[in-house]
This record gives sequence, structure tokens and C-alpha cells, in this order.
Amino acid sequence: MSNYSVSLVGPAPWGFRLQGGKDFNMPLTISSLKDGGKASQANVRIGDVVLSIDGISANGMTHLEAQNKIKGCTGSLNMTLQRASATSKPEPVSVQKKTQVTNNPGTIPPRKHIVERNTEFYHIPTHSDASKKRLMEDTEDWRPRTGTTQSRSFRILAQITGTEHLKESESDSAKKA
Repeated sequence: MSNYSVSLVGPAPWGFRLQGGKDFNMPLTISSLKDGGKASQANVRIGDVVLSIDGISANGMTHLEAQNKIKGCTGSLNMTLQRASATSKPEPVSVQKKTQVTNNPGTIPPRKHIVERNTEFYHIPTHSDASKKRLMEDTEDWRPRTGTTQSRSFRILAQITGTEHLKESESDSAKKA
């Protein structure tokens, strides 16, 4: 993998889309390019990792921070990128061509399917055992309520809002009867 710099002459559009960021637990990468766009003409490739935007390190940037930094570049956009390795690029999977008999003498080209084989950046949620245990303990005393008793959550809500000592108005009592 090699690093390279590009300087795209403004104004926007720059001709590429980003994916990833600190908030997605994956590096900022080029996810698509517009045919003939400024990024494509500068030999930027899908899968390339964005290392810096206008001299500011992209390491630790959220997706939105990176987008805003790029939008802030009006005259030119300077980026340092890392070329995607050959192993991380999606490889097209060969599909057998099916022939279809129709009244139209043309042939239908087969669709190409792309399978993502790099699972390095998939997000696996982690939850601490302590938080699971606390949730289970908090719900152990839950029981269906009968009669006129209030649930624990409504009692807490009444305490928070300061309405635990208010009595029902006569019209509310009449509606219930």
C-alpha cells in the first residue's frame, strides 16, 4: 500500500463519495466515483483510504466532520490518500450467461455480481456483562399490576414531576365510573 496526494481544483462537486469514519469504527474510504469527475481524473480509486483532508489528519474524524471539512474547501481540495491493496478490492464473481428466447433478436447481457470478501471492518456490538446483569436485576421485580396500583415507572415519573400527591379531579373520577 502506498500513500499519494491529490489536489482537486474547485469548486465542488469533487466527484466522489466517502464511507466510514470514527463513528462507524472504520477508516474513511472512497466508496464511489463519478465517471469523468475530478477525483476520477486525478486517479483516485474506490477503496482508497483518506489519510488527511486539507492538511488535517483524518484519523479520528467522524463521517460528518470529514464531510464538513471537504465542504469547507472551495478553491481546491487537497487530500492525502492510501492506495487500496489489491486484496481488499471486491472481486467480480463470474456468472453463467443465460440465453432467453424472445421475439427481439438482441441478447441480454448478464448482470455481474460483486461479493465483498473483506470482513475486517464489520462492527461487532459489545455490551459489558455488568450492564446486562443490571438490566436483568432491574426487571426482576416486574409484575402485571391489578386494581388501582400504579406501576413503578409511573410512580417514579410522578415523583420527578412533583405530582405524586395530586388527587384525581372529579371529572376524571366520573369518567372512570
